[in-house]
Amino acid sequence: MLAVLAGVLMLSASETPRPTQALVAPTCAVGDTLTRYAATSDWYRSLLDTRLRLSRAYVPGDLVSVARAGVTGYGRIRRVALGDFAAMAREARSAGAPFAVQSAYRSYGTQISTFWGWAGTMGYRRTLLASARPGHSEHQLGTAVDLKTPGGAAPWAYADWGQTRPGAWLARNSWRYGWVLSYPRAGSPGQTCYKYEPWHFRYVGRTLAAQIHESGLTPREWLWRSGATGTWTGGDPLPTPSPTPSVEPTPSPMAEPTPSVEPTTQPTPSAEPSVEPTSTPAATVGPTPTPAPTIEPTLTPETATP
Repeated sequence: MLAVLAGVLMLSASETPRPTQALVAPTCAVGDTLTRYAATSDWYRSLLDTRLRLSRAYVPGDLVSVARAGVTGYGRIRRVALGDFAAMAREARSAGAPFAVQSAYRSYGTQISTFWGWAGTMGYRRTLLASARPGHSEHQLGTAVDLKTPGGAAPWAYADWGQTRPGAWLARNSWRYGWVLSYPRAGSPGQTCYKYEPWHFRYVGRTLAAQIHESGLTPREWLWRSGATGTWTGGDPLPTPSPTPSVEPTPSPMAEPTPSVEPTTQPTPSAEPSVEPTSTPAATVGPTPTPAPTIEPTLTPETATP
């Protein structure tokens, strides 16, 4: 009996402990902990909030202009999100709800000026609910966008941009194309750590977006429950495509040679500005901010370093 007990103890001691799995997202608080999945390949499961962040050196290597998706506005997104972004834009136009880009990728350095610019206007504590500190912004992932009405004002200038035609269409349909609303009205700011923002969408791929939609949870809650701070159980973001067999065409015996046709030259997208506008916050707020919600999460700010 003693030998068996000793063997069990030795086996237990030799097991590698697994990271703690958080089933419930913790109360929002200000911190600076590097998020567990912090590589550029972890774009779909990198959890960012007021306490979890990316490093200063995080810069995606596959950024392309949003113009490649046929969408107006400035900015870049990661190539992995481009196809679904273009598909979403086409369907929105077909539904009479076209959208444009207000802001897309923002670097760590750009976020420094963005956050502290708003803090100088709104005050530090109010800005914590409306703009992410450097490293904490989903825009740094390269898979988050702030959308707007084409030719219209900034989305935060509206009483509720979510009630506009493009805003309402996106709220209902964005998940079908792999994009989720990061800060929905239900759950903001208590579960999302930021105020309601009907214009801020993050790409996680169609598979995970469908799971988030079906769960009824905010993206932050779903990521916590799916192991974004421990052992990942959320699955892959994109399904593996099935190979399509190639079919050889049947030659026509008397076919006349087809003269070669020069491809139509595609217009070159206008050059993006070398400096991104600093008037767009990470979790995006406007010059005339929406009043802070009556219920705010408990935030314990650290000493601010500009």
